[in-house]
Amino acid sequence: MSNLIIMRHAKSDWSGNEPDFNRKLNKRGVLSCKIISENLKNKIIIPDLFIVSPAIRATLTHKKIFSVYYKNNYLTKITIFEKKLYEGSLIEIIQSLDKKCKGYKNVVVIGHNPLLNNLIYSISEKNHKKLPSNLVTCGTVIIKYPETIFNSNGFKNGEIVDYIFPKQFIESY
Repeated sequence: MSNLIIMRHAKSDWSGNEPDFNRKLNKRGVLSCKIISENLKNKIIIPDLFIVSPAIRATLTHKKIFSVYYKNNYLTKITIFEKKLYEGSLIEIIQSLDKKCKGYKNVVVIGHNPLLNNLIYSISEKNHKKLPSNLVTCGTVIIKYPETIFNSNGFKNGEIVDYIFPKQFIESY
């Protein structure tokens, strides 16, 4: 089985006058990353590829959640920054993922809404009832595919196996 993990970036900081692309994480976003990092370890196999939006909030989410999984900067070696995750269309993203995921087994995609909401429904066929109507910040959807590794199939036969988000692990969130 191969797995595609779709994750929305953590909560960003709107307090400054930063352009949208340059916004960092706020305190709640940093806490969310810690919560998801701790709880995701038990739910997934360590990823062998990351496809991440180059927006600062997405790259920080990626580093804060997954840097504890790898040693000696290996994380950067298995990460592709995909600008289409920030400003592309759904069709462009699916085509890009189809090419970039080929040959890998466990891939994490980190990006933004509304694109990720549309993507999740487009690349999975089973268990949509597990999905939210809106993927919350740091929300993570795990989709399994029957292939041992990804091939160019357009992600037609995915099954949603889990949806985790920070609030389900902490009451005072």
